[in-house]
Amino acid sequence: MPTTLSDIVDTAVKIGLGALISGVATYSVTKLNHDKDIEKSKQNRKRELLEDVSSQAEKFSTSVLKYWAYMVEHVRYVEREKSTPDGLDARIDGAAKELFDTFTHLASAEGKLILIGAERAQELIRDYGEYVKEFRRKTWQGNLSLFEAELEDYRSEILLKSKALYEELRFWYSK
Repeated sequence: MPTTLSDIVDTAVKIGLGALISGVATYSVTKLNHDKDIEKSKQNRKRELLEDVSSQAEKFSTSVLKYWAYMVEHVRYVEREKSTPDGLDARIDGAAKELFDTFTHLASAEGKLILIGAERAQELIRDYGEYVKEFRRKTWQGNLSLFEAELEDYRSEILLKSKALYEELRFWYSK
């Protein structure tokens, strides 16, 4: 079987081109998979952050509503001109401290929302916190002009702001 230089060059070119095509295809597929893995990792991290934000917002909401419930109880006794039961003032003070402490959860959640670029959610959480701050300033045991109906209005608004926040978080979670 005689081989000529042209046969050898032809075979070398075919093998070389095959190897080159195979190498380019392998590189492209590997790069594509790597890029998808990175994107998937980013999405998973974003979801984890949103779950953290949701958890922190829920802790805050629980503290707010706990304080609200104790204040409603206090106002009911004041409106009926009855003395408050033993321990109620201490429970209110404890709930107020807990509420103060959970503002750190809200600040942390806000930072996470800024980190992932969820501006609308960040604005909603800030608005929620500002409203609760106003609520807390106006609702305290010594405020004798406080009525149960006013506290109900606060509760309704707190629930609306919380719901708006969760709807926005749900939107970002589905992205």
